[in-house]
Amino acid sequence: MREVGHEQQLAALVQLCQELIRLGVTNVGMSDARPAVSMRTALADRRIRIEVDTSQRTYVWLREHHERHTMDDPVGAAARLADYLKLRDADAGDGRDA
Repeated sequence: MREVGHEQQLAALVQLCQELIRLGVTNVGMSDARPAVSMRTALADRRIRIEVDTSQRTYVWLREHHERHTMDDPVGAAARLADYLKLRDADAGDGRDA
């Protein structure tokens, strides 16, 4: 399998970004220099950075937990990421009011 080039990485990340926005994740940003997408629920929350593993052709986030999703499925990856945000916020008790 051939590695993914810079233009392919950007195209895959743009698709992911669009899907996240479609799912209602409003704090989404993109860096084409790195390239990566970052997302969070609110501006005060910790960011999640999503990159493309060029050799395995996957979206990668939470590297310490080895979270990945095939880059051929940006819809599925966005759904997993949006669900993760909901779970993270629920586990935190949504203590932003404190």
